[in-house]
Parts: sequence; C-alpha cells; structure tokens
Amino acid sequence: MIEGWEEYEIINDALNELVSNSRSLPKIKKALKYIISAGGKRTRPIIVLLSGKMCGGSYERLLNLAMAVELIHTASLAHDDVIDKGTMRRNVKTLHVEYDLPLAILAGDWLISKSVELTSVYGEEVIKEFANVGKIMSEGELLDVYSTKEYFDEESYFKCIENKTAALFAYAAKNACKVASTDKKAAERLFSYGKNLGIAYQLVDDLIEYLEIYDDKSSELESRTLPTIYAEKYGFEEAVVKVLSLIRKHANESEKSLDYFQNSKEKEKLLYLIDYMTASQIKSYLEKNKQENILEAYLDCFRFIRFV
Repeated sequence: MIEGWEEYEIINDALNELVSNSRSLPKIKKALKYIISAGGKRTRPIIVLLSGKMCGGSYERLLNLAMAVELIHTASLAHDDVIDKGTMRRNVKTLHVEYDLPLAILAGDWLISKSVELTSVYGEEVIKEFANVGKIMSEGELLDVYSTKEYFDEESYFKCIENKTAALFAYAAKNACKVASTDKKAAERLFSYGKNLGIAYQLVDDLIEYLEIYDDKSSELESRTLPTIYAEKYGFEEAVVKVLSLIRKHANESEKSLDYFQNSKEKEKLLYLIDYMTASQIKSYLEKNKQENILEAYLDCFRFIRFV
C-alpha cells in the first residue's frame, strides 16, 4: 500500500510542517489542521515526486510543486463540499459542517493562494500553467454542478472530468518532469500518463457511486455521470460493461505512456498507481459487496481489468 511509501511520508511530513509553521490567524490554522489531518491518498503529490525523480530530479527540488498540487486539490474539496452541501468526507465531518461556511470558503482561498506561492520558485512557465489548471478545474466543477440542470451528454461528461479531475493529474506529472529535465518528449508522455489516469480514476469513482445508488434505490445522484447517461441509452447491464471498457482503455493508455522511460523503482510505482486507483478500487468494492445478488452477474465484466 502506498501509505508505506517514502513519498507518502515525505508529503505528510511536509503538510504537517506547513500547518505547524503557519503564522495565519488561529481560525485559519485550525481549519488547515482539520482538513489536512482528515487524510487522503496523496496520489497527486506522489505522482509529482515519482515523475520528477524518474526524470532526474530530487525530492527536495520537487517538494514545493508536490505540495502546491496537494493544496489546490484540498482547496477544491473544501469548496466542492460547500457547493454540494456535503456533510461527510473520508468518514469525518466536512470543514463547513465542523466549523462554518465562511471558514471553509476562506480556508480554501488561503490554500489556493499558498499553492501559487509554492510554485513561484520554478519560474513563470510553471506558475502560468498552474494558474491555468486552477481555472480549468473550476470550469470542470461548474459543468458538474449544472449537469442536472442543463443538457449534459457523453461529450459534456468527458469535458467535465477532463477539467475537474484529469487536468491536475496531467499537470502534476508533466510539470514535475519540466522542473527536473529539458526532455520535452518525456514531459508529453507524462502529461498523457496523468490525463489518462485521471480520466480512468474518475470513471471508477462514478461507476462505484452509480452501483451503490442503484443498489440502494432510495438515493439519487447529485450530478449526471457516464453510467447514468449510458443506462438511459443502453440499460443497466450494457452501461456497466461500456464504462468498464473505458476504464480499461484509459488505464492502458496511461500505462503505455510510460514505455518511453527506462525501468526504475519510480516507474514501477507509477505503474502500480494505475492499478491502485482503478482496478483495486473496483476489486475492493466487489469484495465489500459480494453478498449483493445484483453484482453476481457482472463479476466477469470486472475481471478483464488487471488487478493488483
């Protein structure tokens, strides 16, 4: 598990140090401590460290970028929870529920500002791309919020998740390479790795949410996702198979993007992350819900994905 990786420990230590050394108002500091202590997979900053190291960089040089990526992601979660009126995340109360709405919004703003500051050591191009990815993420979330209120088809869905989720993964991998190396081809390949991984990851997340709600019957999706779009067109069974096929496609594309690089422990970990964020999530869901009859007929559909 990635929780035992050196890279995971480096990121968590840096996040805790950020909170401890913050000279912000006490209210901001307690909000930072709360939202960071809630945990997370830290996959985005880990991708920064691994991608940059694979391209010849050092973790020390890459840490600011890794932290910036994690902080803007954390800010987006705080703001998304406000928009969605979410009450729980990672089995703990969301920030605006634990404290209040203004603190959640303003703590998110603080995190975004801090993330931009952290990228400043890398020069104008990296900062501009970081600012742009922040705008893209906002537009993706906007598409998601209005997906149930306006026309939203398959094309709209992919535009939404490419912006909301995949853009930050792609930025993380590509710019880690740019910080460490002048190899433009390597940067392009890592952009593809991150983009396809982000798409596959979001497809998995949306599929699992759809299956849980389908089984529950009493719950409703808060936004339109590809499984619901496909279910309306093809029915439940074919919708599940089609989404699984797309997960496999993008996971495979992510994996192929790394063929450019020589074998290394960093490359092996980046390959592992593909399975960790896609196939193993599906496998965990199936194991947790194996008693549910509705899944029995679809086990073979899941088996074409390479499990870790």
